[in-house]
Amino acid sequence: MKEFSTEKAQLISGRLLYQSVEASNFRHHQRRAGLGSQKHHQKNKKEVRNFMTVFAGLDVHKKYFHATAMDKSGDILVQEEFPNETEGYDSLLKETGEEVKVAFEATYAWEYVYEELEDRVKEVKLAHPKRTEVITKERIKTDVRASEALANLLRTSWLPEAWIPPKETRKLREKLRRRAYLVWKRTGFKNKIKVDLAKHGIRRDFSYSEEDKEWLRSLDIDSVNDYLDMIVALNKPIERITKKIKKEARVDEGAKLVMTIPGVGPIWGLTITSEIGDIGRFPSSKHLCSYSGLVPSTEQSGSKEVHGSITKEGNKYLRWAAVECAWLHKQHADDTYILRFFKRMAARKSGQTAAVATGRKLLTTIYWMLKRGKEFRPQG
Repeated sequence: MKEFSTEKAQLISGRLLYQSVEASNFRHHQRRAGLGSQKHHQKNKKEVRNFMTVFAGLDVHKKYFHATAMDKSGDILVQEEFPNETEGYDSLLKETGEEVKVAFEATYAWEYVYEELEDRVKEVKLAHPKRTEVITKERIKTDVRASEALANLLRTSWLPEAWIPPKETRKLREKLRRRAYLVWKRTGFKNKIKVDLAKHGIRRDFSYSEEDKEWLRSLDIDSVNDYLDMIVALNKPIERITKKIKKEARVDEGAKLVMTIPGVGPIWGLTITSEIGDIGRFPSSKHLCSYSGLVPSTEQSGSKEVHGSITKEGNKYLRWAAVECAWLHKQHADDTYILRFFKRMAARKSGQTAAVATGRKLLTTIYWMLKRGKEFRPQG
């Protein structure tokens, strides 16, 4: 994993943006002197293909993206807006050629852009959104400046990169996250039924067995019937996806190792390993915990150092899975060093705080299990 200093990012970004402004001023003087005519600009576009490597930064939006392409010396070759669709990427590559390195930020729809480009260009890199905030928080923020700064960072090898999972891992993650979303929705409808029953003064423990579902419908409460219909509808895709995941977990070597931890089943085992990806990209267990956002925030001034709540910056699915597995381990483990740690923490802190701390300890354990290819050892 490549470490990136925020201070260095600010320094280099400021320097690069300054150079970008200077270059713009130079081109402005060229145009005034008659050297930057439209004909000259068109000539530059045609000559892009002659350069060994072109560096392009994309500022991607829902319907369009703005691209800035430059050569090794930082001279801008292309600076245009294109539609965010296949034809737009075709048009960009017609101007840059395929010997181009491309960088763009890891937005919510990054996979579409990546798949459009991965087999057609020299290299595609994903910029870490948090670490490129120094770019996006410029006082004068435009698509042009954002794409130009990304191209500059790529050209100078200062781009703070985000890891791009292999295609199979991306598919597995999507499947697990889709299941998680459907389960969250189903739980929400179950909670709504409890609330509506309480509004009618009905307080009774029940499950969602066929017998209890008949009882719920016999109450003839419209809202309860509607929520129950949604729960029944969600059961089918959840069960179908669950079967597929369990089948995949049985052949995944990493998931099989993680499942040796008491309380961790196929769903959580595969969720953890797919969200971690290649364990080799983490130099230490601390880096993995930091990636999950389970490390305490720290404020330091002089000799004073204060630790606060966890950062919650990083992979929220891995963080969620680690904490849930901590609770499950507490329920199913007999006597392990992880369970003893949970109990010690719970005696001094709240149960939730203990679960979070135990989730971090579990991730540390999982890191070494995957790194060494060893099963869980209850006594450490």
